[in-house]
Amino acid sequence: MLFQMLLTLSIRFFLFDFVLFKGLRNYLKTKGYFFRKLLSCPFCQGFWSGLGVFLSNNLISHNLNFLLAMLSFGFVTAYLSMMTTAIFYPLIDKYEKNYSTFK
Repeated sequence: MLFQMLLTLSIRFFLFDFVLFKGLRNYLKTKGYFFRKLLSCPFCQGFWSGLGVFLSNNLISHNLNFLLAMLSFGFVTAYLSMMTTAIFYPLIDKYEKNYSTFK
């Protein structure tokens, strides 16, 4: 489970914070409400990334236990995503301003 959480946070960072995708993210933000909200909400990003990781690592079954486990994992990773963004985003922003050639 710890591996899945770290994988989720890594995927979320790669897709939503990595500097190489900044141009694509800015372009998609202009394409509608859904993209604008998804690309600016770390809680949402963590939730959907967590659901993707959970579904890729677990067999889908149609029962209440599976649904609760899936939603629990999604909300836990959403919360972790929000917390890591709040803690690390100022550091990432400072690093990109000082050392990045992608401006």
